[in-house]
Amino acid sequence: MNSEIRCRRHVRLPRRIVPLLAMLCVGVVQAQSEPPPKASAAKSPDWLSISGSLRLRYEYMDNTFRIVGEDPDELLVSRLLVHAEARGERFYGGFELQDSRAWLDQDLTPVGTGDVNALEPLRAYIGYRNENVDIQVGRMTMDVGSRRLVARNRTRNTINAFTGIRARWSIPGRVGLDAFVTMPVARLPDILERDRLRNNEFELDEEHWERLFWGLYVSDLQVSSRFDTEVYLIGIRENDRPGLPTRNRDFLTAGGRVQHSGDAWAYELEAALQHGKSRATALPIDTTDLDHRAWFTHAEISRKMPGSWDPRVILRFDYASGDKDPDDGEFNRFDTLYGARRWEFGPTGIYGALTRSNILSPGVALRTKPRPSTDFRIDYRPAWLASKRDVLPTAGLRDRNGLSGSFIGHQVDLRWQWWSASRNLTVDFTAAYLWKGEFLSDAPSAPPNSNTAYAYLSTALAF
Repeated sequence: MNSEIRCRRHVRLPRRIVPLLAMLCVGVVQAQSEPPPKASAAKSPDWLSISGSLRLRYEYMDNTFRIVGEDPDELLVSRLLVHAEARGERFYGGFELQDSRAWLDQDLTPVGTGDVNALEPLRAYIGYRNENVDIQVGRMTMDVGSRRLVARNRTRNTINAFTGIRARWSIPGRVGLDAFVTMPVARLPDILERDRLRNNEFELDEEHWERLFWGLYVSDLQVSSRFDTEVYLIGIRENDRPGLPTRNRDFLTAGGRVQHSGDAWAYELEAALQHGKSRATALPIDTTDLDHRAWFTHAEISRKMPGSWDPRVILRFDYASGDKDPDDGEFNRFDTLYGARRWEFGPTGIYGALTRSNILSPGVALRTKPRPSTDFRIDYRPAWLASKRDVLPTAGLRDRNGLSGSFIGHQVDLRWQWWSASRNLTVDFTAAYLWKGEFLSDAPSAPPNSNTAYAYLSTALAF
C-alpha cells in the first residue's frame, strides 16, 4: 500500500475571491458594531409564522480528483428559503419555497440537482398534532434518526423533499414511533439536461408512484438506562420512467443505533444491512437486476477536555461496503439513500471527496468554541476503498482488476463559523486538503495532477 504524499505544484487562488472576502468581512464588522435589530412593528398574528433565510456561498477547488472535471474549478451558489405556517389548536398547515441557483460554473463543473432547483415548492403540507401524536400529509422534508439515511440537507444547496404521509407517536418514558410512506421528489431539470441546469431554468419537480420510499423507526427502547436505543426498517422500490432513469432499487434497509450523550463522554454505534435487488447504474442501457447485499457501520466515542474553549475530541470509524466482484451477479455497494454526510465526511459542493459508500475510514476530530459566537472544528481522515475493484462514487474512478490499490488518501478539513449577536447573520469558512493516495494517483484515467485543495466562504441571513 502506497500512501506517498505528492506535492507537484502550488495551489492557484482566483482573483475574484478577494472582493468576496472583503464583502463578507465588512458584513461581519458591521454586525459586530451594531446592536441587534429591533423587532418589526408590523408583527404577524399569533396563528401565523413567517421565516426564511438567504445564503450565498463561493467555492473554489484546485487539482481535481475526478475522472472528468475543470481544473481549477469554482462555483457561486445561492439558496433562498421562505416558510409560512398557520397553526390552530390542533391543526396546522404550511408552505415553503426554495430557490437554489448556481453561477460561475464551467463546461465540466459538476453542477447538478444538488446545486440548482429554481423557484420550487419545497413543502406544502397540512397536519394534526396533540400531546403525543403528530401526523403530516403533503410534500415535506424529514430528519429521521441519525440523519445518515434520511435527512433535510443543511450544507447542500438543494434539499430532499418527499410527498406522502408521516406519523409520529411520542410518549415520555415509553417507546416512540416514527412511520412514513412517501414518494421521493425528483428535482427537475435533471442531470441529463445540463444546459438547462446551468441556466438555472425553472421546472416543477415531480413525484411518481413508480418510486416509493417508506420507513418505520422505533426509538426510546428501554434496553438500558445509560443508552438511547432505536431500530428501524426502510424500504425503497423504484422503476424507470421516460426522462427519469433509476437504478431500479427494490431493497430493505434494516438497522439499529445506540448512543449515550453525556457531558464528559459520549458514545454512538450504528449498523445497517441492505437486502433486495438493484442495478449497478442508472443508465438506460443497464437492464440487469442484481442481488443487492450491502452493509455499513459507524462507531464513535468523544471526550470533553478541560479548557475555556470547551474542546471535545472525537474518534470515529466508518465502514460502508463496496461491490466485491463486478461479475458475480451481486451488487454490494452500500446505498446511503437520502442521508446527509457533511458533518462526518467533510465538505460537499463541488468537492465532496468522501461519502458513505465503498469506504473504510477511521477519523479524529476536534471541536472548540473560542467564543459564544464562534465555532472552530478540524477533522482528519485517512480513507480506503472497502472494495478495490469497485468505483469511488465521488470520483468516477474504477480499477475492475483491483491493481491500483485501495488507499484513497488523507483528508484534513477545518471549519470556522461565526454568528451575530442576534443570530440572524452567519459567516462560514471551510478549507479542505486531500493528499492523494495510490488509488487516486494510479487508477485508470486518474487525473495527472497534484493533491486537491478546496475552500468555500459563505454568508447566510435569517429573517
